[in-house]
Amino acid sequence: MSENKFTTTMLNGQTQNLIQAVEAQTNHPVTIEFADKKAGYLRHDQAQLVLRDGAVHVKVFDITEPNYTVAHELLHFLLVARNVPQVAFNLTTGKQDLDLKLMTVGVELYDSVLHFAVYRDQRNRGLITEEDEELYFKGILATLQPEPADGHNDGWMSFRLLTLFDALIFFVEQQEAILPKLQELYPKTLQAAQKLYELASAKPLVDAHAMRRTVVKLYKAFDQQLERWGLVSMYLTDFVTLTPVLSDRQLRLEVRQLFTIYHSEWTAKLHHRSGYIGRWKNDEQNSFVIPEPQKNAPETFTRLYEMKVADFMERMGLEYLKK
Repeated sequence: MSENKFTTTMLNGQTQNLIQAVEAQTNHPVTIEFADKKAGYLRHDQAQLVLRDGAVHVKVFDITEPNYTVAHELLHFLLVARNVPQVAFNLTTGKQDLDLKLMTVGVELYDSVLHFAVYRDQRNRGLITEEDEELYFKGILATLQPEPADGHNDGWMSFRLLTLFDALIFFVEQQEAILPKLQELYPKTLQAAQKLYELASAKPLVDAHAMRRTVVKLYKAFDQQLERWGLVSMYLTDFVTLTPVLSDRQLRLEVRQLFTIYHSEWTAKLHHRSGYIGRWKNDEQNSFVIPEPQKNAPETFTRLYEMKVADFMERMGLEYLKK
């Protein structure tokens, strides 16, 4: 092993404490693997966390600031492991590149909502330093091309919007310091990102229901912004399955009272048949996906609509959270 190889023992005390906290709360050991790359800035694609073989595995692809990167992944994991709605991708358009693009945008917006809590926790633990802030901002400038001088909407618009929206969350107490540079390089995108931020921060994310409501609003607002720019919608309301959050009363209602099940042009991944999307009536967000019945579809849907929501969820093996 190279003498310069970064190891877990070289992480600082705050990060070590977080590792121990994750192991204590989850009863899973944490293993971390470090690459040698050092870009000189921070991005959220510099590590990956997976739960495998009874252990939490963190693979760090870039060691520019390993304490920040490891802490960020572990705090994400702890938050998602709690009672929060999650995203899933149960449909395929049949085009791998398009699927990947839709999934990426859906996850990035969802993650940014989680970042309200994750960044706050990192700061409370002393795991976002002034140097980290500089490296984060450097990452924005290193990876985002400036907007075209002629005001044209190019292929970078959605990536710029995702990036600047997250930056406003990261720099929640220091926005005034970063706005002049962002305004200079990305004036159109910054204005749109500020609207997303105002929407997302309008109400406290106090529970799973509030978090889900905010994610849904962002999905709609993001697609509406793309349409205003004359760009193709990401169809996030239909493509992304977002865990429903249900009360005891709602679980006793019939399926027809809470959901509309309609045929999609896309395919249910696990069944390789046409997918039917269960839309939550209040917000029209994809809350579950079921495959097209193999026979007697009208009769099948009539029976499903008449079922109690709790029975339907259990029978179909669908995820939900309780208020």
